[in-house]
Amino acid sequence: MNLQDKKILITGASSGIGKATAIACAEKGMIVLIHYRDNLAGAKETLKEVSARSKGFLFKADLTREKQIETMFKKIKTEVGTFDLLVNNAGALIEGDFSNNDAWKQNFETNFFSAVHVTQQFLIQKTKSSLNKIVNVTSVYGHVDGGSAEFFAYSAAKAALANMTITLAKLDPNLRVNAVAPGYTMTPMWDTTSSQEKKKCVARTVINRFVAPEEIAQTITSIFENDAITGQIITVDGGLLLKTDI
Repeated sequence: MNLQDKKILITGASSGIGKATAIACAEKGMIVLIHYRDNLAGAKETLKEVSARSKGFLFKADLTREKQIETMFKKIKTEVGTFDLLVNNAGALIEGDFSNNDAWKQNFETNFFSAVHVTQQFLIQKTKSSLNKIVNVTSVYGHVDGGSAEFFAYSAAKAALANMTITLAKLDPNLRVNAVAPGYTMTPMWDTTSSQEKKKCVARTVINRFVAPEEIAQTITSIFENDAITGQIITVDGGLLLKTDI
């Protein structure tokens, strides 16, 4: 697929992987729809970067609320019409052990059901005769053998998103659905993590460093450019799962 002038919605694009993906898409000449929830300053910074390369628009919504998603899509239809590509990136790692039901609910609402509801609206508005594509951002914790006991509910929610990716890819010959599963990626989530803990994480990788958000973004745009990839979970973790001492 030639990405020039294609319209793409990227959720959670005010920072981190979402921001890097928005910039990478703009560099390909795409029209970028930048979603954010609360971080308006970050979203404006993303828009500034996008606008220096292509066209961009801002859209605000709390993706744990279906009505706000519906309102956002109505606004998108009014301002830019239908769009071709979707990146379900928005999410958060909410801590809580196996017995913490609030953590279970919050993780699934934030990391799974938000993507489900955005995808439902995307499929409603898409042009059925043209090729449409979705990339979901999961996690190495979402792999069947990669779940973290420390982040139990988060791992399960990301696993559900990975399974949805593979199953949804079977739905329509004009739809390509894939996922990228990042490992330790240097996003704002790590700002409050101690340097000692970061060193431990780095030591678990073959490349001996964190993955850069731009490397995840590069993977996402490459998936969009290739029309033969569908139903796949692409891991970008710097060799995390190759180490035996995790």
